[in-house]
Amino acid sequence: MNSFPKQEVLDCCAQYGAMLHIPAGLDGRKVMAALASNESSTGANCGPRHEPAYDKGGSLATGAQQAAALAAYGSDAACSYGPWQMMFVNFPRGTTPDELTSEIDVCAQGFVQFFNAYVMGARKAETLKDIGQIWNFGHKTDTPPVGVVRYCNDLQAAYDKA
Repeated sequence: MNSFPKQEVLDCCAQYGAMLHIPAGLDGRKVMAALASNESSTGANCGPRHEPAYDKGGSLATGAQQAAALAAYGSDAACSYGPWQMMFVNFPRGTTPDELTSEIDVCAQGFVQFFNAYVMGARKAETLKDIGQIWNFGHKTDTPPVGVVRYCNDLQAAYDKA
């Protein structure tokens, strides 16, 4: 399991958090740090974590971009990476699995780009709870599963501590 030092993760949150498009009243640094806390224990467990649904034959391996990534990188393209545990397919094209296990800035820059485009752009998060649901579940819902409720509660606690 790959890791990044906690202080290095927090430094990235301070640097890149200001680039997040976030709901009014939230602090980008704290949002980024809280997600890193939930996803990797703030850098201790950065993956790669294999997600079978994104691998050959999986339910999420059908898109052209994912198929191309699998052809190029094999099962490494079916993993999540970095302190924010983002799926490989969501990083900018041209990013390699090796970069994601060794270069925290590549992880952070990809996170900011995806967060702004997907969480805030496509899914239109309005609260920290929305951010948690979207990051963990893919979308907002009025009836989240128990695990998503727990994730959002943990995210709020991590945000409050950041």
